[in-house]
Amino acid sequence: MKLIYLGAEVPSNRTLLETTSATQVGVSFWRLRERGLPKNKDYLLENYFNEDYAIYVYPGIPKGTKLSSDDLAAFAAEYEDFIANNIDRLTTFNEISEVDPAFVELQRKTAWAEVPPGKFQPVWDPESGLKGLNLMVDDYLDIAIPGYAIEEQTQLAVVTRTHARTSGTRFHAIGCAKPDNLRQVSIETASTMSWLSPMMHGETIVWDGMQVKRYPKRMKDQARSRYRNVYLKAGLDVDKILEDDPKEVCRLAVWSYGQFERKVNGVNDEGFLYDNSGEMEVVSNAETTPTDIDNKGSQVRKLMPRDPAEIGNLPVFGYEINTVVEDDGTIKDVQTVQSQASSLRACDTCFVASNCPAFKPQSVCAFKLPIEVKTKDQLKSLINAIIEMQGQRVAFMRFAEEMSGGYADPNVSQEIDRLFKLIKTTKELDDSREFIRMTVERQGSAGVLSSIFGDRANVLKELPNDGLNEEQTTQVIREIIEEG
Repeated sequence: MKLIYLGAEVPSNRTLLETTSATQVGVSFWRLRERGLPKNKDYLLENYFNEDYAIYVYPGIPKGTKLSSDDLAAFAAEYEDFIANNIDRLTTFNEISEVDPAFVELQRKTAWAEVPPGKFQPVWDPESGLKGLNLMVDDYLDIAIPGYAIEEQTQLAVVTRTHARTSGTRFHAIGCAKPDNLRQVSIETASTMSWLSPMMHGETIVWDGMQVKRYPKRMKDQARSRYRNVYLKAGLDVDKILEDDPKEVCRLAVWSYGQFERKVNGVNDEGFLYDNSGEMEVVSNAETTPTDIDNKGSQVRKLMPRDPAEIGNLPVFGYEINTVVEDDGTIKDVQTVQSQASSLRACDTCFVASNCPAFKPQSVCAFKLPIEVKTKDQLKSLINAIIEMQGQRVAFMRFAEEMSGGYADPNVSQEIDRLFKLIKTTKELDDSREFIRMTVERQGSAGVLSSIFGDRANVLKELPNDGLNEEQTTQVIREIIEEG
């Protein structure tokens, strides 16, 4: 997967990208046209971009723009000329989309019919559904997918992976760099303008060594001071970032997305990815790098106290009040913690959203786990259920081992060991025997009693009251003789 940094048609953005490690850039023809194309000569990409840059061209019509048929025809003619003049320098280009489907189909059959397959990317219209996408797979090697469609169409994960595996079709995301989406959908490239949001909106985008973090402007002060070691690792100027230098924070964003791209491609293994914010479009009039940006937040963050009525328990555990009797007979109410059967998961952010049969946008999870373990029988039932699950896993892994040629898989052995440990735990719960085991070890010439009781044993050997005196001894002997 490759990340494409949009906005390179703006000279200041292009100059900024040249100071980073980015080599995949995107150019919007609409914004080039709005800025003013040369009147006496053609605009050639090779005159403005380094030779090592891979250039991806997009029509770039702003979302929501309504063009008349004449304006659309004029724009399409200019776009066709631009593509024809730069076809050898650009890497790929997208067709004009989100207009009349008949116009799009006509363009495919006429203007783009002779373009090499690897250069042209038709754009899937989400309104045509998965059926329309399946039909496009039969005709095109590369297909572009709008970023918002990845969020809305949960079955894209399965469909794209299937087509990528069976037909070799390559899919490309437009305006999407959210790790959750890119991890689920089979994507060759993903374009984004988010790298400009630190400059335009005061955001902070940083790779912390394990995940991509994206903070809004209001969290800037507390977020940016937290990652000094990351800035040093990236070779960036720490002071400039803390002072909110617009170019340096954008360089940080590009570096962070570069680390994210390496992770997706398996170049490093520093952990899992996460992005706490979706794609955010940069304002359409960002034609030049502003010189007077001031995104600095307040130096002191003031915390406002809350109304006690607004404060509640964190909904992770359940809480219950029980009445107990203490040793001195006092009766009192105490609060106890218990498991929470309901879930805080939301369908829109759930990890298995693409495959869940109960998926429903903007809804809480349809499932709950009412597990209760308060008695020995409940504990045994839970362990028995886990044993059955583990047994199924072992059986399936054994099946996979056989299908792979029968060579011993150490993972199967490890799962079998876990199964036996669970069985041993159940047997220990069933064991109701009660016994006391005592081990006595004799050392030296001391007796067994001395070994057990120590000095106390010597005291037990002595007669009470310091023994018998002479008169008492004589009386004992006399009684023994008389009895004899």
